[in-house]
Amino acid sequence: MRRYKLEEKEFSEINITPFTDVILVVLIIFMITSPFLITGAMMVKLPQSSSTETTLNSSIEVYLSSQNQIYLNNKLVDISRLPEYLQAEFIQKGSRDVIVKADKEAVYGNVIQLLDALKNAGASKLLMATLKK
Repeated sequence: MRRYKLEEKEFSEINITPFTDVILVVLIIFMITSPFLITGAMMVKLPQSSSTETTLNSSIEVYLSSQNQIYLNNKLVDISRLPEYLQAEFIQKGSRDVIVKADKEAVYGNVIQLLDALKNAGASKLLMATLKK
């Protein structure tokens, strides 16, 4: 009697299921963290406005929190030391444009005091950041 021997084939297919699982997890992580990269590190509640303009990339961002804390480059800065820090930023960025991101619950007098300090430090253009309605 004749015997038929089944040929054993080598497994030559790649299982991509674990690969797609890893890629989907990485995609979800990027989707969750991307809003934090775009909006900046400081969490301030910006006021809303019906007219907004796009901002310049070479601008310096200064944050004013509702507790009257001033942040420049994610570092807490005293208002008396703000001019020296700004001078270094003006040289580094090559621009004297400053975007002020003040919390909507910040005291109006503190915002004016910050704007005055920025103007005295040599800022040429002051831009107020708002959210579009």
